[in-house]
Amino acid sequence: MALPPGAATALTPLLTGRRSIKELTGDVLDLEEVAGLLRHAAGVDGAGHPTYASARSAHLVSVTLVAGAVAGLHPGSYQYQASRHLLRTEALGDQRPALAAATVDAHWVTGAPAVLVLTADIRAADARFAELGPGQGDRFAWLEAGLITQNAYLWAAAVGRGVAFIGGLDRAAFAREAGSLLPAGHTVLGLLPVGHPA
Repeated sequence: MALPPGAATALTPLLTGRRSIKELTGDVLDLEEVAGLLRHAAGVDGAGHPTYASARSAHLVSVTLVAGAVAGLHPGSYQYQASRHLLRTEALGDQRPALAAATVDAHWVTGAPAVLVLTADIRAADARFAELGPGQGDRFAWLEAGLITQNAYLWAAAVGRGVAFIGGLDRAAFAREAGSLLPAGHTVLGLLPVGHPA
């Protein structure tokens, strides 16, 4: 059965404009933009509700901001604390080359002004959902990472920025090159480089 096209909504142009954009200018992002990205992708709304769904409200995914060219932030890595909408400094210094070295083929990450690193403690996640069978926490963590990624893409489409999800990671290289960016016990799920489209 052929379906009608469906009524356009405020979401329609964002879905139309949602694209993976890997070619970024490297121009500086301002802190207001990065704060908007974090709030929309993995934060809480004005009523205190998370911006993405999470099984049992577990919120298994952690977000680390790696800033390279963000006005108002020193280059470094910052853990995002969504409930309080703040950044906690983890390490100073440009971490983007280490991230790029841990990818399969995304060396262009070094030019992204900001990168969101999505991670989860898979062991703890599996323990939280143990009664559902093995690997369910892992599954829910990946689903959360997908929801956060889609939010980041919609934010980028709304404000005219570029973003791309990078899942092609060499885990051994990541542990060697960028392991200090991971919270203790966490596994990297993916990277979201963000910037001005070229």
